[in-house]
Amino acid sequence: MIKSWELFATEGMTSSDRSLHTPGDFARQNLLFVQEVGRLKSLKPHRCVREKLESYLFLVVLDGRGTLVVDGHEYKLQTGDCALVDCSVHYEHISDEQDGWELAWVHYYGHTARNFYELFRKGNGGKSVFHIEDVEQWNRLIGQLLELQKDRSMLAEVRSGELLLHLQYCILQKISDGGALGDEQERQLVSSVREWLNDHYAEGDITEALEQAFAQSRDVLDHSFAQYYGIHIGEYVGNRCLNAAKELLRFSIKPVEKVAGESGIGDVMTMQRLFREKEGMSAEEYRQKWAQWIRN
Repeated sequence: MIKSWELFATEGMTSSDRSLHTPGDFARQNLLFVQEVGRLKSLKPHRCVREKLESYLFLVVLDGRGTLVVDGHEYKLQTGDCALVDCSVHYEHISDEQDGWELAWVHYYGHTARNFYELFRKGNGGKSVFHIEDVEQWNRLIGQLLELQKDRSMLAEVRSGELLLHLQYCILQKISDGGALGDEQERQLVSSVREWLNDHYAEGDITEALEQAFAQSRDVLDHSFAQYYGIHIGEYVGNRCLNAAKELLRFSIKPVEKVAGESGIGDVMTMQRLFREKEGMSAEEYRQKWAQWIRN
């Protein structure tokens, strides 16, 4: 019969350098924050099983091999493979019996973590893993986070939040370069679509013109565009129109009716709704607050 304490015993199985962290109120409310960070070397085959955690786990395999199981999906990992895992679902990681792995990892959380994770999964074709070439670069980043946990000050928490943001940026950059949009032809396509939208966003309903310009349906173009830029074509066009309206309100004395038409929004009612939704004020209030140069 296995004694309860033996279920949690890791002595002789791994060699690790880790730090657990409990964030302060400011970090918990405003930042991405570290929950646990460290490095681990497997001395014997072992299996870790967790679920229902408010946490996201990033890990990179520094050496060796192992298996990661996330919500029923199994991935065979080796040196240079990385994973980002939503720890609220069931996951397991198991070191290889013959070639046990060495890992660097960080558990982190924060209000924006879920949105980033969903963006990552979308851009990575629904997979939890990706591959890198420069293992040491990512190992150094984990090392910086590990070192920071020795300092329990607010400044250290702010710096940790900054490094976690940088980690997320590196992940997105990597999957953009080599993941779902790693194909150079597709990357050039979405870049051309963006340039075309920048030139034609104010022309009203541009769907037909867009499809003719690129000989593809809007749905197909939108799918690739959203994967690469993290925003759908309709929202991108709407933002460009709103930005154009802001410029006209700030740097011209044109009436709001003309601003609505020239910006591509179309009509004053729609423009007022957008300003209420996005800025929390009317177009006229926006002009009064930002266009200070027109005041006496």
